[in-house]
Amino acid sequence: MQALADKKPSKNISLLAVIGFVLVPALWIGLKQFDLVSDRYLPSPSAVLSACFEVEPSVFWHLAYTAFRLVAGFVAGVITGVLLGIAINKSTVVSRLVNPILNSMRSVPAIAIVPFFLLWFGFSEYGKILLVVTGIAFNIAIATSQVLSEIPEKHRILFKSFGIESSSMMWDYTIPRILETLLPTVRFSLSTAMGVVIASELLGSQIGLGYLMQTARSTFSMHVIFLATILLGLLNALVDFIVTRLWTRSVYWR
Repeated sequence: MQALADKKPSKNISLLAVIGFVLVPALWIGLKQFDLVSDRYLPSPSAVLSACFEVEPSVFWHLAYTAFRLVAGFVAGVITGVLLGIAINKSTVVSRLVNPILNSMRSVPAIAIVPFFLLWFGFSEYGKILLVVTGIAFNIAIATSQVLSEIPEKHRILFKSFGIESSSMMWDYTIPRILETLLPTVRFSLSTAMGVVIASELLGSQIGLGYLMQTARSTFSMHVIFLATILLGLLNALVDFIVTRLWTRSVYWR
């Protein structure tokens, strides 16, 4: 009986997840089926689907370039931010030198620095990836430094009892401590990275979903814009799912 009671909540949650997944598409189909919204504001699902075959080069090439820029910049940005945060926490000199720059730069919206990178790097891939790194690394560095500076009292007592310093245990304590607490910041940074990638493609690129949206806007192709937006949402959801699962598996001791 207890086993059946435990299974019922999980089934309800799965059912709600399925309903939530199909709710928006069902509403979209219903609005177009009864012609309640003009194509100028909301294209039909069939028109959006047909856009997959209208775009040249293929929309999947645009998706692949955007995905590469997002993943490469995001991974490099997370690694850079974590290493910088560890350096700030471990060295007073680094902290005093870098903190003023970090606190000033992280308050500047990442999109605001897109024009500088376009002038410096043009349409190169290195500039777009470096832009993503710059857009997320500073906040991750601040979060990492904050996590390491707030060691729980029970951990301090343990280290003091054995006469060791937490800073001396990079792989045994520092990295696991970061993995336990940094996931929310990393997930938020993923959304920031997506916004920066699209902004860079809107303003200076010749391929990518942002470029596709920009060209579609100039030709009033609303169905292509909807297609690009849907692909962006799916891409962000997929990368977020992979990051969450990998991060959770890496924290195997919890």
